[in-house]
Amino acid sequence: MSRIARTALVVVGAVLGLSLLAPSSAAAADEYTLQVHTSGAAFLYTLCLKTDTTMKKPRGSDRVCTGKRGSTHGTFDMSAPYAPGDSVKMDIEMHTGLAGESVTKDNVDITGARSCTLSGAVHAGKFQCDSPINTINFEPPEITAYTVDTNPNKSVANLLNLMAWLVSAAAVAGLLITGATLAAQLRRGAMEERTEYTRSIAFVFTACLIATTAGPFVRWLALTD
Repeated sequence: MSRIARTALVVVGAVLGLSLLAPSSAAAADEYTLQVHTSGAAFLYTLCLKTDTTMKKPRGSDRVCTGKRGSTHGTFDMSAPYAPGDSVKMDIEMHTGLAGESVTKDNVDITGARSCTLSGAVHAGKFQCDSPINTINFEPPEITAYTVDTNPNKSVANLLNLMAWLVSAAAVAGLLITGATLAAQLRRGAMEERTEYTRSIAFVFTACLIATTAGPFVRWLALTD
């Protein structure tokens, strides 16, 4: 083989080699790199960076995560596979307790940002990126307030019902005792005490009448207050 032929073969081989290497180089360069500042975060956290490209991968490899970290990690870079036109998102998990409690903000859109800062204290953390300005504030979990029924009318009504029951019981007992005593006296022929027992029965009925007017009277006062 002539020298010219050998030279031609070498040139062709070099061109083919470069053409084969070019896609892999381009693929390696297609990454989205984000600088993260966390020295001001007074809590443990986990950050996960993901793009449209990573989210097409199987679950478990669809994002790039830092693992559990703290403020001592300071500033570091996060990179994820990226294709032109991809949206970029961040999942932020703030670990708040020893038993694994956490506050999570998922799918925070940071497309176009090149620097983000995580800062603040427990339940008052802040995640902020440079461009676009996308600030996320962590808030304490909502606690349902304990409410006490302070309706005075209901309390008064319950008290009136209890007192009415007591008055009714006392009235029935008074009538039974007075009637039994009167019957015993009549059986013995002591008719001279009949007037006294009749007066006792009248007193019991009068007491019942007064007691039954208490409820309507108090309700009338409440309505006109």
